[in-house]
Amino acid sequence: MTRDRAIVLGAGVSGLTTAVAMALAGCRVAIYAAEGPAQTTSSLAAAIWHPFYQAPDLVYLARARHTYATMCRLASDAASGVIMKPLTEYFRRDAGEPWWAECAANLERVQDPGMSPRFACAYRMDVPVADTGTYLRYLMNMFLELGGTYVHRCVDDPAPLLDEADVVVNCCGYGSRRFGDDALSLSRAIVLRAARDDTVSGCHIDDSDPALPTYIVERVDDIVLGGTADPDLTSTVIAEPQIRDILHRCNGLCEGACALRVIDARIGFRPIRDKPRVARDDKHARLFHNYGHGGGGFTLSWGCAHDVLRLTGIESAGTGLE
Repeated sequence: MTRDRAIVLGAGVSGLTTAVAMALAGCRVAIYAAEGPAQTTSSLAAAIWHPFYQAPDLVYLARARHTYATMCRLASDAASGVIMKPLTEYFRRDAGEPWWAECAANLERVQDPGMSPRFACAYRMDVPVADTGTYLRYLMNMFLELGGTYVHRCVDDPAPLLDEADVVVNCCGYGSRRFGDDALSLSRAIVLRAARDDTVSGCHIDDSDPALPTYIVERVDDIVLGGTADPDLTSTVIAEPQIRDILHRCNGLCEGACALRVIDARIGFRPIRDKPRVARDDKHARLFHNYGHGGGGFTLSWGCAHDVLRLTGIESAGTGLE
């Protein structure tokens, strides 16, 4: 039986996850990418599973649920860089459990005596957290071990690649603007990376302000502090007051954050759309898209890859991670 030939464009978390899922489903897959995983926006992410500033959405929920389950399985392999961590999320208004609570394990309402009076309630749950460098390398190694090939190549138009493959999947993120998607925009994120310290443990989030998502993510080797969501800003300058503001906001979630030793401050650019584009192309039946996840790239990655398989009609082969 002839195996489907597939080309996946992009080597961020969406591209790598899609390529792995297609290879596990029996396709011969090649990744074409102008940048390696370490140079992508994904490499700067805190990589915590969490539906940041997302309104209730059944499609989003299904994709997030699928990703949660898969990453929980990957957490059993120390080489993956994925670990399970307790996340405490703080809410300005008490509206009960988070709308996505059914996805998470060990959910409980917590009474934190040190909680700021500006918060009405808090919930704690276990969520997957990935060390981005380790996790992206893990996905790439898995892909190569499955017989995939990586081609360093900048693609200006995906349509001609249909002469080389049965299926082409565009996972180029903001790069998809050059393919004609004017609905894409950028949101700048400033993220701090700090040395681990016993005074700060676990993960803490307040995303009540979409412009100022505040989070602390304890990973294996460091602590990530954030952040900002600056629409259409492309400056790469990080001012000292911005660093102090992030530390101050994080300290409001977990006392001791202000005293952490900041190793570096980084800027990334999230590709934003009203909704992620996970769909068949309007003009080319064998061209598919998977991008525009905003801050939800890791949270949606395996669910969106599963939906790509379904759209292509090859999901019945299975991914091996179900």
